[in-house]
Amino acid sequence: MSMKALRGEILDFLHRISPRTIDELEIIGVFYQYYKDNEIRSALLYLADRGYIKVIEESHPYKPREKKRFYTITADGIDVLDLTKQDNGIIVPERRD
Repeated sequence: MSMKALRGEILDFLHRISPRTIDELEIIGVFYQYYKDNEIRSALLYLADRGYIKVIEESHPYKPREKKRFYTITADGIDVLDLTKQDNGIIVPERRD
């Protein structure tokens, strides 16, 4: 699978669990079988930079110098999935409603 496909799969996953936020490590766990962790983090950064997902950083409960990142889909991300907004860097998966 390509990075474009990964971005679409992440958006679709976040949409399916919405409005819940999810920890970055959980997202990596979902896609780790097919992608390397740096590829998944890169896809998350791409989506966040374009405003398709929201990043929430919180202090780590046990490691004061570390932050935990949580993600949720935004309205723009849903628009990409609904094909009302185009992004050539994302392949939208077929809907499995």
